[in-house]
Amino acid sequence: MTTIVFIHGRGQEGRDPLVLLEEWRAALCAGLGTAALTTRAVLPYYGNVLHRVTAEAARRADVLESLPEGDTEEMPFHPFLPQEVGELERSLIADLAMTSGAPPAALGIEDVLTWALARRMLAWVSQRTSVDKEIIKIFLQDVAVYLSHGRQPVLAEVRRSLPASGPVVLVSHSLGTVVARDLLVEEGLRQRVALWVTAGSPLGLPTVQRNLLAKGTKHPGVPWLTTYDVNDIVALGHPLDPPWGTPLSQVEVQNHDAPHAIDRYLRHRTVATPIGKACA
Repeated sequence: MTTIVFIHGRGQEGRDPLVLLEEWRAALCAGLGTAALTTRAVLPYYGNVLHRVTAEAARRADVLESLPEGDTEEMPFHPFLPQEVGELERSLIADLAMTSGAPPAALGIEDVLTWALARRMLAWVSQRTSVDKEIIKIFLQDVAVYLSHGRQPVLAEVRRSLPASGPVVLVSHSLGTVVARDLLVEEGLRQRVALWVTAGSPLGLPTVQRNLLAKGTKHPGVPWLTTYDVNDIVALGHPLDPPWGTPLSQVEVQNHDAPHAIDRYLRHRTVATPIGKACA
C-alpha cells in the first residue's frame, strides 16, 4: 500500500504533530475534491529537533569571540550563532538578491561578502519582495543551521517515521524539500518513491545546492513535481529545470496573500491531482 510522507518546513517547533498532519491531509483533500483521504499518510516531525540544535549551536563558547567590537554595521544577522552559520546566511542572502534581480553595481558587490553588504542585500530583497526583513532573516537562520549543524539529527528523526516498505509519495515543503533531497541519497528509498513533490522550495538557490548531501544539482532520478508561487520568496530560484534537468514537472500557482503556505499549495487541483494519481 502506498504511503504519503509529508515533510514539513521550518518554524514548526512546539506544534502538535497530529494536528500538523491533519492540516496537511485536509488541504490535500480539498485539492482532490474529496471528503477524506483514503491513502495512509505520515508526517515525520522534526520541528523541535531543529529548534534544539539551534539552541545548542548558540551556546558554543566561541561565538562571542567572532563578534566585532564597538559600533559597527558589520554585526551579523544572528550574533548568537557560530561563524559558519553566519557565512551560510550571507551566501544565502546573496542568492536571494541575485535571483530576485538585484543589480550588482547598485549593491556595490565586492569580492568579500561582508555583513555590511549582506545587510544592503537584505534591505533590497525585502523592498523588492515586500517580505519583512525579520521573516527573511529567520528563514536564512533555519536553512543555515540545518545545513551546518542540524542535518544528521533532523534526518535521523525523519527516518524514524518513514515506512519500512512499500511505495512512497514524498510531499515536501520549504526547508522540508532540502531534507527530502538529502533523504533521497539513499537508493533503497529512491526505488520506492512513486512521486516527489516540492512546494515553495529553496532548491533553486546555489548555496543550498552546494551544501546538499548529493552536492550540486544531481537529479535524484525519481518522478519529480515542483510547485511555486512567483511571490514566494523561498522559491525565488524557480523554475528548477535549468539547473536540475528533467524529468521535472513544474506547476506555477497563485497563493495570493499567503504565497508560501503549504495549505495553499496543496489546495490547488493542479498540485493535488498528480499526488492522487501517484497514490492510486
